[in-house]
Amino acid sequence: MKRTLLSVLLLAVACSSGSSPQPGRPDAGGTEDSGTGGDDAGVTEDGGTEPDGGTEPDGGTEPSDAGTEDDAGTGVDGGSTDAGTADGGVCEAPAGQTGTELATRLNTPRRLALDATDLYISESHSLNPQQPTPGAGQVLKLSRSGGTAAPFASGFRAPDAIAVDATSVYVLDLDGLWRVDKATGKRGDLPIDATLNNVTVGGTEVLRATLSGRDVLVVATGNRWLLRVDTDGNNRQELYAGPSAARVRGARVVGTDVWFLVTGGTTPGLYRVPLDGSASAEHRDATVTQGSSLEVTPTHFLITEGSGGTGRLLELPRGGGTAGVLAEGLQGPMFPVELNGVVYFKESRADSADFLRRVRPCAPGTSDPVGPSGTGPGGLLVDGETLLYTSQESGTGGAVGRVP
Repeated sequence: MKRTLLSVLLLAVACSSGSSPQPGRPDAGGTEDSGTGGDDAGVTEDGGTEPDGGTEPDGGTEPSDAGTEDDAGTGVDGGSTDAGTADGGVCEAPAGQTGTELATRLNTPRRLALDATDLYISESHSLNPQQPTPGAGQVLKLSRSGGTAAPFASGFRAPDAIAVDATSVYVLDLDGLWRVDKATGKRGDLPIDATLNNVTVGGTEVLRATLSGRDVLVVATGNRWLLRVDTDGNNRQELYAGPSAARVRGARVVGTDVWFLVTGGTTPGLYRVPLDGSASAEHRDATVTQGSSLEVTPTHFLITEGSGGTGRLLELPRGGGTAGVLAEGLQGPMFPVELNGVVYFKESRADSADFLRRVRPCAPGTSDPVGPSGTGPGGLLVDGETLLYTSQESGTGGAVGRVP
């Protein structure tokens, strides 16, 4: 964890504080994604040449690291004083960042997908689609070069997770998984798969992959199934089917395997299954029992779990071992991502600067607001050196923005 301190300090120095309040009120629907409930999602050595800002060696009794540790007291660091506490530095919260709104006056924007030219936004209009008049869900399209978000595809009830490839946009809705023609915005007459009907619990995913030369989609349903289906709707296969009380929430394709989280049922935890379905899913870790979203870094799994003030962000080594707590005391963390060695995530907060947060590596279990104000969790996506986020406000208070 110590090796990420330089990235956090540089962010603090480079960015200015501020916030942009969002109008409107959170959706009144009683789902976990209501903005007040559970969910909706550089590990480098010190490369500098300057010594630590102190003039005295560290107070420890150990000799210098001789090149095997990040700090040696008399060794070299990345050009500025450590922000941590290991060698007497002060662990201060990094400065907030204002953020830039890209699209405003949206009604419950949820998830994001990105291609080389455009950003796609699922706008559900309600987190309670079972009500008599939930409003029409749609997908919006926003050019990466700027401009106004415009309607792209309509006719949905509660669109959530989305994905995009060269020809199509794939939308997970309350009525199933749909394919939309990228050139025209027209969706098919029938969904690719009509069995999916539980997207409003959050933690859903639509992931692109390739299997034996075919383009396929992997879907974490929010219900008890993990599915794989060709992009044309053929060759549907259940990669995991849990008991009736189980929910698959969060998934990532890593090479030839799919890693995913299961909550509820008799055996919750972290699982792995071959993408081709050639073997049954393997239960790899039983300590994460309330997992809501998953990310994979070169060295770790980042897992969010829990809600109601007991939520946590965990870091589990991919090679095995015990999970470490990166942040705790959370209302409903979701969508951890890593950018420049710093871990960010979304939090279930209504109209608050707390809805987008980052881990403070020098203080285990602590996180800080990034800066912009909004309602979470919604969605979170890394685009190069930028974080793209949705503020999941209802009415006309929703927005999509970026930091910085």
